Amino acid sequence: AMAKTIEPKFKMVTKDIDGSEGPVFDTKGRFYAVAPMESADDNSIAGKLYSVNLNTGEKQVVCTPQFNGYGGRPAGCQSDKEDNIWIADMRLGLLKYDGKGNCKQFSVVDTDGNPLNGANDLVFDDDGNLWFTGPGSPVAPSVEDRTTIFAEPTGRIYCLPKGSEVPIKVDDNFRFCNGIAVTGKLLLVAETMTKQIIAYDVTGPGNVTNRRIWSKVPKGAEQGGPDGMDFDERGCLLVANHGGSHIEVYPPEGGDEPIIRVRCPFKTPSNVHFAQNSNVCYVTEHDTNGVWAFEWDCKGALMYCDK
Repeated sequence: AMAKTIEPKFKMVTKDIDGSEGPVFDTKGRFYAVAPMESADDNSIAGKLYSVNLNTGEKQVVCTPQFNGYGGRPAGCQSDKEDNIWIADMRLGLLKYDGKGNCKQFSVVDTDGNPLNGANDLVFDDDGNLWFTGPGSPVAPSVEDRTTIFAEPTGRIYCLPKGSEVPIKVDDNFRFCNGIAVTGKLLLVAETMTKQIIAYDVTGPGNVTNRRIWSKVPKGAEQGGPDGMDFDERGCLLVANHGGSHIEVYPPEGGDEPIIRVRCPFKTPSNVHFAQNSNVCYVTEHDTNGVWAFEWDCKGALMYCDK
């Protein structure tokens, strides 16, 4: 059966967030996104966390993370129940912004003592454990590598157990692991370069079993593929197909192809996130480095912070 393509109306909220990524709501409905590709006046890396007024599109920098003289490339965000914004950062690893201007960096080595492979996206499970992807370039002070991480299977996934300071390496051998999502005991990881979504069964904090291909993503751009993703309340998965101009929708059991393709008015959707208790889905993209909204046909699944 061919996937059905739909073209809902998209509304632009804002643009010019360089590398627009990590759309997220805290429990109070405040919206944030990150700009991993911003630089300082001296051209050094200086990614930023923005808060965005969804009514006016006005955006304001709330955090420009820097640790030991190194700026960040924040790439993914989630909120906890206390409205801390947890950030997956490609150069700085795992960060936590408290909403009041303070940013904390967690251990830049895992429990084996190896440097984190950067961090790209993250998700809390129902127990408050934080699962995240590390596509393959070790964090600062290592020199940033934007070549090997796309060519070699250097990606790893990690888990920061609730209350812990040091991430556990969960698994490796990914060709750019990117978006990550969890529902119950099912953990899904987008492997961008192979254009597939990998599934695991979660057996405990940092413990998984039964690695398998859960779905395949239609080919868009050579360098593109599945990026950020989230579930709706029916258990369907919405996947940003970066370079593919669509959000691909899969049934709860996955499959070789999407059941619905949501056509976007841009080529490079990077991530998706639903407003709380709402069918309005927010999408970040790299054509205009914007944030857009469209109405899906059911509500998004509740995130950990809203349960």
